Amino acid sequence: MKNAKGLSKIVGIALLIVLVTLAVLTYWHPGARTTLNGTHPNAVNRRKVVRVVALGDSLTQGVGDQQDKGGYTQRLKTKIHHHDKVKVIMHNYGKSGDRSDQIEKRLVDSKTMQRQVEKSQAIVMTVGGNDLLQTLTKNVTINQQSKLNTQLDGAQATYQQKLKSLLNTVRKYNPTAPIFLYTIYNPVYVYFANIDQVTNAVDDWNATTTKTAKSYKNLYMVDISRALSVGQFKSATQQAKLKRTSQDVNNGKISTKTFQETILASDASDELNNYLSPADHFHPNAKGYRLMTRYVFKEMQAHEQWLLK
Repeated sequence: MKNAKGLSKIVGIALLIVLVTLAVLTYWHPGARTTLNGTHPNAVNRRKVVRVVALGDSLTQGVGDQQDKGGYTQRLKTKIHHHDKVKVIMHNYGKSGDRSDQIEKRLVDSKTMQRQVEKSQAIVMTVGGNDLLQTLTKNVTINQQSKLNTQLDGAQATYQQKLKSLLNTVRKYNPTAPIFLYTIYNPVYVYFANIDQVTNAVDDWNATTTKTAKSYKNLYMVDISRALSVGQFKSATQQAKLKRTSQDVNNGKISTKTFQETILASDASDELNNYLSPADHFHPNAKGYRLMTRYVFKEMQAHEQWLLK
């Protein structure tokens, strides 16, 4: 019995020593210690304050956010602050209705915007939606695909040059800060799921943007196209049902009137897409802006040079 008790005591002491040793190693190991106190492994090289500038259209302005929390910009500010333990200064230069050339003009005309872009560590942008919308409202009723493609090709080429001009101007004021550029999405997909010309136009527009972006260093695409277009209808079965319903309602055709009524409605009380605002069937609602925040935050964490000195 004495031997058993002695053995138990030895085993107990040994276990205690092991636990204490593990605790000490865990605490003093640099990587583990930074995890415990909530700071980043590269804390020594991290900024205490980061400045983020958001340029763009109504999606940057935050139109449609029924919670009035500033769309994705203020949510992104809060998310970075909580996750990375830094102070975030966010400048929102979004303006509803702006096309790519109009965003650039505001930047060229504003010394304040220029100074903030110059001082920024990261730049987030939404652009292109109004450029495409202008083209679609003029050409959406063209049923002959070849004719529509000709119109869209011309508009895409014009947009590509405007986008390059905008990006060149941004880079003039800040040559190095990473730019996180959102794709656009199809706001009427759930109503016209069977209308390929709108879906194809959005896809082609995004392809043009992505191709242009590849010629710039430290420019990263934030792809929200599918997520916001299909909303909660994510599965193939759900989308097939949408197409059948759409076919029954509009018989595979779309008019300028129905297109404009759908995306420019001002008195709507409901919206089929859970991520878009029922007020206009176009802009994200709070849930949509939370999605946009998650997507851009993930991309920023994957390319975090903006966070380091």
